Amino acid sequence: MGIDLGGTAIKTALVSTKKEIIAQESRPTEAEKGLSVVLDNMQGAFNALAQNDVEIVAAGIGAPGPLNYKTGVVFSPPNLPGWKNVPLADQMKKRLGIPCFIDNDANLATYGEFWMGAGQDTDTLCALTLGTGVGGGIIVNGKLHRGIDGTAGEIGHLKVTDDGRTCGCGAQGCLEAYASVTGMVATAQEALESGKETTLRNAIQGDTSKLNGKLIAELANQGDSLCNSILDDTANWLGIGISSLINLFNPEKIVLCGGMIAAGERLIAPIREKAFSQSFKVPADRCEIVTAQLGNDAGVLGAAGAAWERYSDSAVQ
Repeated sequence: MGIDLGGTAIKTALVSTKKEIIAQESRPTEAEKGLSVVLDNMQGAFNALAQNDVEIVAAGIGAPGPLNYKTGVVFSPPNLPGWKNVPLADQMKKRLGIPCFIDNDANLATYGEFWMGAGQDTDTLCALTLGTGVGGGIIVNGKLHRGIDGTAGEIGHLKVTDDGRTCGCGAQGCLEAYASVTGMVATAQEALESGKETTLRNAIQGDTSKLNGKLIAELANQGDSLCNSILDDTANWLGIGISSLINLFNPEKIVLCGGMIAAGERLIAPIREKAFSQSFKVPADRCEIVTAQLGNDAGVLGAAGAAWERYSDSAVQ
């Protein structure tokens, strides 16, 4: 069973070891009602799918960090108010009666694409989730690379410049500060403040809250030079970051996920060009840069797949 615990919705998926989706559902998290209600809702979602006549051997839970995947403790996620050092894996094991494993939700989205999506034929890959921020995950030799403390895979916080914008993490020069939707909007705001000519000014009519990635992409497709420049800059920053991943991990694939990939080849083609031109030839020739296949289901399917992997590993030990 895969359980994707989000701030607004709990997604569940029952998946066979042969990667067949048996059943899926989604229900509200009701995070504002506190920990016990959220746990009740997770248990209710599990019970609903457990009505299928199959043996469920383990559950994987994708949770927002920070967390410790080894101990199963979730520390203090911003979108789950009142949670502090919650032993989520142990509590859900008591409720469900089967082994429960937790992981960072971005890592599990990566594992989903590896297990059932765009990375099925690979052994080593990196995934980038491109949206409000830049998330990601890394698979090395068929296993999630979590790092000694479970914090590995923070691709959005690769340093792409020595100084530059202050990122949400507090550091300066992070990839996320330039190559996310937030970064695109910041670039657009800087251009508007400098007085540059653009149809974007008329589109928002002074209301900067209307600035978003979709609007920038639409106006770029209509020929607006500033919006096209913003897309080019975004692709350039992403290409620089990805070139470092190619040189560091020698992956077979880089999988691009998230809302920004809706821009299609207008964004992805220049990403490929920049990334490969800045990488060593051998790993660049090996690597493919592709778009995700699972959409919003990557996390919940990855939770199921990672649970099966960790259950199998623990059974062997």
